[in-house]
Amino acid sequence: MEEKKKVLIVGGGAAGLIAAVRFSAAVNGVTVAERGARCGKKLAATGNGQGNVTNTDISPAHFRSGAAGFPDRALSRYGYAEAEEFYRGVGVYLGKGTGKKYPLSLQASSVSDALRWRAESDGAELITDCRIVRAKKNADGFSVYAEDGRSFFAQKLILAFGGKAGAQFGTDGTSYSLAEGFGHTVTPLYPALVQLKTETEKIRGLKGIRMSARVCARGRYVAEAEGDVIFTDYGVSGSAVFAVSGAVASGGEIKIEFLPELTKEELYTVLREKERLPYGGILDGIVHKQVGRMLEKNAKDARTLVSALKDFRLKVVGAVGFDTAQVTAGGVCAAEVNEFTMESKKVKGLYFAGEALDVDGDCGGYNLHWAFASASLAAESVLEELGR
Repeated sequence: MEEKKKVLIVGGGAAGLIAAVRFSAAVNGVTVAERGARCGKKLAATGNGQGNVTNTDISPAHFRSGAAGFPDRALSRYGYAEAEEFYRGVGVYLGKGTGKKYPLSLQASSVSDALRWRAESDGAELITDCRIVRAKKNADGFSVYAEDGRSFFAQKLILAFGGKAGAQFGTDGTSYSLAEGFGHTVTPLYPALVQLKTETEKIRGLKGIRMSARVCARGRYVAEAEGDVIFTDYGVSGSAVFAVSGAVASGGEIKIEFLPELTKEELYTVLREKERLPYGGILDGIVHKQVGRMLEKNAKDARTLVSALKDFRLKVVGAVGFDTAQVTAGGVCAAEVNEFTMESKKVKGLYFAGEALDVDGDCGGYNLHWAFASASLAAESVLEELGR
């Protein structure tokens, strides 16, 4: 026998929990179906466990989608101020300052706990160990079926099942079949915020070395970031690499600019002074010794070394993979979803939120902000449909 619900949310991650909180005080009969043993497990690990949930700079430039401009409506309706107010409303206070925003506790688990507690205290039902495998549209709603034989009827259905990144959290990509069952297209999936595999001959012997650098990536799109670069035996890692990885996860090229705090002319002046010394290598004391030796192999004078330091290029052959990626690029085709409501253009009463959609953001709280903005807009739209 089908359990009757007004709203069924498939997925108990950040987007699913946020939608549940948005609904629960206004609607009886809201249920979250989570395939894992606990809601918010992936959220509890975000930001290296510290919970980078949003950013003060919520500009569309930090987000990408196969449907140009698709995220803009949700982001303009639910920006940083709305996120801060929402989290404060569930008892999570964000730290001061600009840029990346964390809870004062610096514990991502405190965010997932607060969302669960608030949703349940307002009457939402959180069902765990409930993997939804099939759903269909009826005349007056949706019939939804779980792997263990349970079935539900819901007036409105929100698919917030996440992406393919981080299979250990239950997001292995299989849930996209639910969207495909309604006739939706799933665009190609790529790991993002992930380590990169590159040509290795140029960086042989550099494993484990960390340097500050500016990285520009050219692949599916162009991206640039400044931060750490860590050399590995298979390629590169580090914060700057993670930030641009989505652009070249399927291949491309990265340009590493060492010593980004110095202009080319400033660096040239420094190296010319070093050239005049009767001892040591020209790059000794300027960069890590092993990096310096690697660069000096093909560039012996100050001018050519400036070019080598400011324009060090590596061919990218791919990403390490979804298991270590933090985010999925690609997903349910955004062109098939109404950007003003998050409702399917193909099926009335079907909504999408979060990483399931073909939207991904830069490193720095942007992907969790997308979960917040899209889930809030979907919930707002459903409440209007229900007359609440």
